[in-house]
Amino acid sequence: MTDKYSKQDRGDLSDYEAYFAGMDASMQQKIALTTAHFPARGRIADMGSGSGTGTVDLARLYKNLELVGVDINPVTVEYSNEKHRSENLGFIVGDIAERVFEPETLDGILDSSVLHHVTSFNNYDLTQIAKTIRNQVAQLKPGGVLIIRDFVVPDEAERAVCLGLPTDDGSDSGEIAKLSTAALFEVFARDFRSSLNLNESVSYKKTRAPIDNFAFFEVTLRTAVEFVLRKDYRDHWAPELLEEYTYYSQGDFEENFRKENLRIVVSMPLWNPWIVENRFAGKFHLLDRRDQPLSFPPTNFLIVGEKIGKGEGVRLGEKVEEGAVDASGTLALPAFLKMKGYRHKENGRIFELAERPNQTIDLLPWFMAENSQIFILAKKDFPRPIVNAESDRKHLHRANYSGYLTEPISAISDSGFRISDFSEGAEESEPSAVADGSLESPQPSAGAESLDARVRRILRQRANLDAGEVVEISKPQLYFTSPGGIDERVESFLVQIEKWSRPPQMIENYTTFQSAGCVRELDALQVLRASHVGGMFDARLEINIYRLLRKLNRSASSWIGATVNPTVQKLPEDFRIGRIDDFTSENRNAFEPVGKFENKFLKLVRSEFIEFDAENREVGRAEFEYVAPRKFSKNTVAAIPFVKTEDGVLVGIEFRDLPAPQNFTGNSLIPCVPAWRLPKTVGHKFDLENFLRRAFPKDFRAEVNKTWELGGTYFPTPGVTPEIVHPLAVELKTENPHQNGLCFLPLEDLLNRLDQIPDAHLLILANRLGHALGFLSK
Repeated sequence: MTDKYSKQDRGDLSDYEAYFAGMDASMQQKIALTTAHFPARGRIADMGSGSGTGTVDLARLYKNLELVGVDINPVTVEYSNEKHRSENLGFIVGDIAERVFEPETLDGILDSSVLHHVTSFNNYDLTQIAKTIRNQVAQLKPGGVLIIRDFVVPDEAERAVCLGLPTDDGSDSGEIAKLSTAALFEVFARDFRSSLNLNESVSYKKTRAPIDNFAFFEVTLRTAVEFVLRKDYRDHWAPELLEEYTYYSQGDFEENFRKENLRIVVSMPLWNPWIVENRFAGKFHLLDRRDQPLSFPPTNFLIVGEKIGKGEGVRLGEKVEEGAVDASGTLALPAFLKMKGYRHKENGRIFELAERPNQTIDLLPWFMAENSQIFILAKKDFPRPIVNAESDRKHLHRANYSGYLTEPISAISDSGFRISDFSEGAEESEPSAVADGSLESPQPSAGAESLDARVRRILRQRANLDAGEVVEISKPQLYFTSPGGIDERVESFLVQIEKWSRPPQMIENYTTFQSAGCVRELDALQVLRASHVGGMFDARLEINIYRLLRKLNRSASSWIGATVNPTVQKLPEDFRIGRIDDFTSENRNAFEPVGKFENKFLKLVRSEFIEFDAENREVGRAEFEYVAPRKFSKNTVAAIPFVKTEDGVLVGIEFRDLPAPQNFTGNSLIPCVPAWRLPKTVGHKFDLENFLRRAFPKDFRAEVNKTWELGGTYFPTPGVTPEIVHPLAVELKTENPHQNGLCFLPLEDLLNRLDQIPDAHLLILANRLGHALGFLSK
């Protein structure tokens, strides 16, 4: 860094992390949702940079990125250039709706809470959005990323709803700052203009008030959302009233992205936890015409698109083959997956298990930069069409995915690694390189080789890494991705490599789709942060990064998901606190295989998955098989129960007999978190707390005190099932919890022994809970 800017240098990684921790929660979440999708180096434009504070935050945290703030106001740009100085930062005057940069010169573009200005200050002309997206895409390099974070039109926007607003939190008339919320709404209705009411007031009707001290107004859902999103901006009421927040729906954004050859990585409404807790809950009521409560509207929306070539695939969709599934739920034709039944010897219950013939091997290459920043290599844009299976069964958080994921470098082996074989010269048959979950049969062994040589070969084939670039290969961690229904155990290795500074490396396409994606570097901590807020969603990638941080004895940095703030409770005198060793010493063999059985819970499905380009033309297809519940949704809730005492935090672990662990280890007993496949009647993520308040007393005789969303959703094994998991932290009341079938142990003890935990859900939720409560941020 030159002398001119030396005072702006924030030093080593600890200084950067301290800077990040000092940001407010909304800025932390904005960065986490965006930068994990940007390349580790390149030129990024922050459109509508305003005062420049957000742009400078990105520049100071990520010095390998060149940040250019763009704003239409020359006074603001001059101010930003004077106040914020750094080698990788600059500000220019420009209209973000036009072409500010030369074609194909940017690696990324960020539009954060700015596009609603484009319509609002152009007479609410919605055609300006399509024009803006088209112009911005033209400035992206191939592979460049466009990220929009803004407001969104809610689903069923024109339905009539009843909006209940407090009448006792201010006056009936007078200054804006002193009005009650109900009185403020009437001012809003009189003065607000939008694309739907250019020249007239907002239509509403006062209606019966079913709740004391609240006035109720019958309005459209869209009108209600426009008001509740701005009701707390009283200090800037007049300028905020000029802006239409809800200008585009989720479908509108997705349609325009695909028209411009953008592959949508993720498209999802967001519910900012702080806003929901502090500005929504208890501050208004949203009811239907039968006085039934409706879910809170999204506070924001995120869509991430990657620029691809004309004719390349932008999405993967399912086409189910008629007749592929017979009446018993098994495949009528020879199958890659098999459904097996196992009888519990003591209670006679039949457990269904989908079995696959091969084992998954995960490799996480990593290296450390000069400033101690940890980078990993991961597969980007790998086609996982099964995540889009069962499209009639909606995600509770309303997210849509293209089907191309970021995940660890993986391979399929026709025989699993054994820990006893992890030594120099150990020999096994060669793993088969097939697409995870496809119907392609594994190739026979081509010869024996050492485990070390095998890992290096997979890295060469899947990541273009030469054997000489590998520094160290860890022992494997073994865990089950979904032990309640899938016979899969992952064998995961951390691989230290030499420093890596290359553009994304395209990998050999061993799929029948157009591409198997590329290998790129990612900031390890940024991946975790993105997972906290729903911006990354591969379970295995997250598990490996937490393991890497433990190996290096490194902090996981600050937690930026929903704040978990339990109360300190007293324990009953006879409350028993255990240790992991107390619960893992027992060895059980609880199951015996059964031949014919009635297949009630799971089904196997064979489908064709089709790859479509931006013009909805088919450009590739492949057959896959997957497992899904027969009658339930594809949503699972995983809940880690805990209590906080004066002496620390205790977590409740369920010990279950399951056939998958017995098949691999001879021991059916596995520690896990309580988890439930959700019925279709659970329709939204805000229904999860009520579900758990019923489930814990029924299944564990435990009462729920409070719940928190514990980071974003994740796919446990997208090569086999469309299952998506919603993780929650559940604070239990302490009355007689030792009688409820849960084994309680100190969270710190569990975190110190996670390498011995074989359940992926427990690995993720224990790490996240420890992170949220500060155990991993030290």
